[in-house]
Amino acid sequence: MRKDVLRRHSGQSMVEFAVLAPVFFMLLLGTIDLGRAVYIYNSISDAAREGTRAAIPFDTPLPTNAQVVGAVQSKLGGGFALTVDPCIANNASPCPSTPTVPNTGTIWYSSGVGSPGRGTVTVKISFLFQPWIPVIRDASGNGVVISAQSSMVTEY
Repeated sequence: MRKDVLRRHSGQSMVEFAVLAPVFFMLLLGTIDLGRAVYIYNSISDAAREGTRAAIPFDTPLPTNAQVVGAVQSKLGGGFALTVDPCIANNASPCPSTPTVPNTGTIWYSSGVGSPGRGTVTVKISFLFQPWIPVIRDASGNGVVISAQSSMVTEY
């Protein structure tokens, strides 16, 4: 009788694993996606601060818009696909705009970079984050916009 009991329960662990494995793997991969989102936020936040710092030196020559964008790009390295916000060149509204292509972003900077006098310079980076997990990606639609902004007072 003891052998019959063991035979009836021999597939139980396999069934339990089949039921719980998708939940376990979704939690594991969701944690990885959450870590990616936090990493992206920290990176673009640091890059926005670096771009703002590049816009406020107190010596000559005065900074240019290209130096601000260069400072942001150099801080991020090659892992991010960022472009200058198109609303700056087109004087479009609303400005800053949000990116539309997943896993890309835009750099927006306020007017006044390189203008003499006391004022505030702002750099904002928006990044459209798209998760790897298909269930979470479908729930988030086109993705989640992660933004970071930094403002500093000029000392020209």
